[in-house]
Amino acid sequence: MDAQIDCTECGACCKQLMVNISPSDADRMSEHLQLTTPEFKAKFVEEGSSGMMIMNAIPCHFLGGSKCTAYEARFTECREFPDLHKGNFKSRMFATLIHYAMCPIIYNVVEELKDEMDFEREEAIST
Repeated sequence: MDAQIDCTECGACCKQLMVNISPSDADRMSEHLQLTTPEFKAKFVEEGSSGMMIMNAIPCHFLGGSKCTAYEARFTECREFPDLHKGNFKSRMFATLIHYAMCPIIYNVVEELKDEMDFEREEAIST
């Protein structure tokens, strides 16, 4: 089902999510942008409450329209989102459902799961 959606044309996650940045992500993006890692960090990164590096802007600095302008060097979280390919899905269900309304792939997967599980849907109430 998710093959029907082209993430490179959507950009919803880039417009709404805070991205964690690993040291290797910072190095890769710095090289891509032809900056030193300290220059990259000063311009695009802040320290999150957990001490991790995070992107300092939402939407992402590298979003142009609905496309990533640094796609080849994108961060690991960007490469892996929406994480449906990872194991132990049940333990990540809450994190997945948080993005249900934002990500069309997650929306479609959840709706398909509802159908497979004979999820009882309430009728829409018209006013």
